[in-house]
Amino acid sequence: MKVKAGEMMSIRKRLVLSNIAMILIPVFLFMIAAMLLINLFLGNGGVPWNPANANRNDRLISEDFSKLKRTASMAPEQLDNQNYRLKISSSLADHHASLILRKTGRITFQSSGLGHIALNSLPAFGSETTNPWPGLWIDHRPFRVLSYDFYYPDGTAATLFIVRNMQEAGGQSFIVFPILLLVLLLILIITNGTLTYFVSRSIIRPVNTLMRAAEKIGGGNLDFHINSGTHDELGKLSRSFEIMRRKLKNSIEQQVRYEENRSKLIASISHDLKTPITSIKGYVEGIRDGVANSPKKMERYLTTIYKKSIDMDRMIDELSLYSKLDMNRLPYHFEQLDLKAFLSDLTEEIRFDLEKQGVSLTFHTGDGDYSVWADREKLKRVVSNITGNSVKYNHKKQKKIQIDLSETEDAAKVVIEDNGSGISEEALPFIFDRFYRADPARNSGTGGSGLGLAIVRRMVEDHGGKVWAESTVDEGTRICFTIKKGQIQKGDPQ
Repeated sequence: MKVKAGEMMSIRKRLVLSNIAMILIPVFLFMIAAMLLINLFLGNGGVPWNPANANRNDRLISEDFSKLKRTASMAPEQLDNQNYRLKISSSLADHHASLILRKTGRITFQSSGLGHIALNSLPAFGSETTNPWPGLWIDHRPFRVLSYDFYYPDGTAATLFIVRNMQEAGGQSFIVFPILLLVLLLILIITNGTLTYFVSRSIIRPVNTLMRAAEKIGGGNLDFHINSGTHDELGKLSRSFEIMRRKLKNSIEQQVRYEENRSKLIASISHDLKTPITSIKGYVEGIRDGVANSPKKMERYLTTIYKKSIDMDRMIDELSLYSKLDMNRLPYHFEQLDLKAFLSDLTEEIRFDLEKQGVSLTFHTGDGDYSVWADREKLKRVVSNITGNSVKYNHKKQKKIQIDLSETEDAAKVVIEDNGSGISEEALPFIFDRFYRADPARNSGTGGSGLGLAIVRRMVEDHGGKVWAESTVDEGTRICFTIKKGQIQKGDPQ
């Protein structure tokens, strides 16, 4: 369903130009056809119709007709004189006209060369006419007819006719004009039909394309493309339709992904909650069955149960927190914050707890502008989750964590580096996904919900920053994130 790209004018302009063309093109073609026909019929021996000659002939015929009427009125018997009639016929013949005398209901004289004329073709007695045009058609020939009714002295009714064969009078020009009229009609029909076809096709084809696209979308098929390179109104409509199709497809794909993620989330929650619950259940059954038969063993069982309960409580808290983040229901309280002073205070705050676990924590920074808009509690959670992860997966005797603060042109950059076991290159792109653990067996012996770094990513992104990881196996991991300077990405400063 592709349309070749190309510039096109608007539909309104196209219709206006086509209407103008429907007038100009027939006129132009008719002029050419007229010249060709006139040259064909009249340019080589034909007798062209000349208005001056036509008027002169009409005047002379009228003079002859007036003479005949006077003769018929004053001396009608002279009309029976053959010489007189031949003389008049000869004079009329010079003007492509003929004389007919009707007496007692029959034709008594007819000029030679006139051909057969039926009696009933002539006007009846009492219907005399001096109207030269359009006359009448006799045997499919156009005639101009002048008639005059009179009576002989004996009371016999008679009629004089002067008939003029218009084909002979006008020569071949009398044939040209009907042909020209027919040609004009054909030109109008062909021109209008052709222009209407092409203009309507340029409108109907895109409309049909959109109709087929709508039918496909209605049938649930979104795997097609609407490509219109035109720049008219229908082209804009096609592009808008294509944008709608893409958004609808993305929405459906996103919905499918959400459903898959929801299924995975439920499965992950079930797995991560079942492990400590199973452990607690086993220890409780051990106590009930008397397996913990000494105070020391009883204390160990109860301590384990307590730790598992703490892990479950922490996991539920993180699930609740991530759920609020995912649904954008967690409020942010942004304020102007000196990130350097904030991290310095936070490092001192968490250093005491980390030293108890045998972890050395250092903080390094340089001079610069570290003023950002941020939520203190959310940034504290980000740093705590990262350092907690570093401690959790560091099995070396001398554990080290170093926090470095630097700045770029428009952001502050924080790097938290440890000397732990590192993360494999294959697992590194996925560590910020929820419930992801590098251990395929999802061993929860180290504790945690698998949401710590997912929460970090979401909170950093809500601050308008980005987060990423760099790691070398057996050497350590660097978690880096940025916070944009002077910008609020979520909420208002409070």
